[in-house]
Amino acid sequence: MTTPDPTRTPPATLRRARRAFVLVALVLPVLIVAISALVLTAWLPSFPTDVAIHWGVDGADGFGPAATYLWVLLGVGLGIPVLLTVTTLVAVGAHWGATARLLGATAAGMSAFAGVICLGSLAIQRDLPPSGEVPGIAGVMALAWAALLGVGAMAWFVQPRVQSVPGAALEPRHDVRVGDGERVVWVGTTTMPTGALVFLLLVLLGLVALAVAMLLTGTPLAWVSGLVALVVGFALAATASFRVRVTPDGIDARAVIGWPRKTIPVAEIASARAVRMSPFGEFGGWGWRLAPDGRSGIVMRQGSAIEVHRRDHGPFVITIDGAEEAAALLQAYVDRSAGSAAAGETGRVAP
Repeated sequence: MTTPDPTRTPPATLRRARRAFVLVALVLPVLIVAISALVLTAWLPSFPTDVAIHWGVDGADGFGPAATYLWVLLGVGLGIPVLLTVTTLVAVGAHWGATARLLGATAAGMSAFAGVICLGSLAIQRDLPPSGEVPGIAGVMALAWAALLGVGAMAWFVQPRVQSVPGAALEPRHDVRVGDGERVVWVGTTTMPTGALVFLLLVLLGLVALAVAMLLTGTPLAWVSGLVALVVGFALAATASFRVRVTPDGIDARAVIGWPRKTIPVAEIASARAVRMSPFGEFGGWGWRLAPDGRSGIVMRQGSAIEVHRRDHGPFVITIDGAEEAAALLQAYVDRSAGSAAAGETGRVAP
């Protein structure tokens, strides 16, 4: 007999939510892009060899084939929705919630945004004389953002509202006890999954290579690429791995470079437990996250996590191997602190 998963969205609700999600995140973008591509293709013969494909502060400053817009339409209007759809269906699994609903709305909005940008950018250049000045693109951008927000809002409300189910509590695999006066310390490391880490490192290497190439060729504003590579590198170093310590003073988690850091004193902790986590289903991704239900935490992977309930703030979650023993040890220190505080109060009111 199989044990039911208490974190799983009920099957009937899950099927209904997934159907609506696929309709708005995949079927609708396919229709929008198909219609936009037909119109764009019909327009192509009426344009000269090069058209404006980029605008700066002073107007159009980049030119290329009109067919460029077709590839932009397919990449942004269809590629991004397909990526969001596949990622959501695979990563969320049976832990459906507001995050999946938001990603479905985002996919639909991006297809509308790409359609308006591509068709609008070409529409303002139709019937221009050979030496005519290309109009500004501010109006097209405003219309594109309105389409993104409008279609995204429609896609949000079309999907059913499903509350994500919190992860189940986990029991420690070993008995954890701390005697009076004893000081036991638990130390562990939580790291980003290898696949995600390799992918981000490749992205960083690509940005560094681009920055170097732009600097060597004297490309204007090459420093911007260098700055982007520096920021991405720092962000990766700051979020790739965290060292977690449970001591009599509380719990402390810090990145390998020392920042960011989160320290929760034992006096601020109401309780601690180990839970099973679904990062994408409950938090919408990985890293230092904030969930719609008010929880926050360091979410690196699916599996066990320490969930710390604070007295004056929402719960803080840290995904890590050995969370069962770490949470049990932290709870032992919370109980000991509460006992000491109670004894102190009794001592003060005694005659």
